[in-house]
Amino acid sequence: MDPAVFEAINLNVAAPVITESLLRRIRSCEEYNFTDRMLAIMRSEFGGHAVKTEKEEAA
Repeated sequence: MDPAVFEAINLNVAAPVITESLLRRIRSCEEYNFTDRMLAIMRSEFGGHAVKTEKEEAA
């Protein structure tokens, strides 16, 4: 888990953006969702985060 999440919990501070991004990441790994796949592609383009293809996931 992201250290920022732990810090927000320790400080008892709401972190809705971090929470939502974590939930979307988990959900995108569990099911096919067009919106989440588009966000993953944008993260890949802007941040260099790898996007797994269906072939890579099956291997």
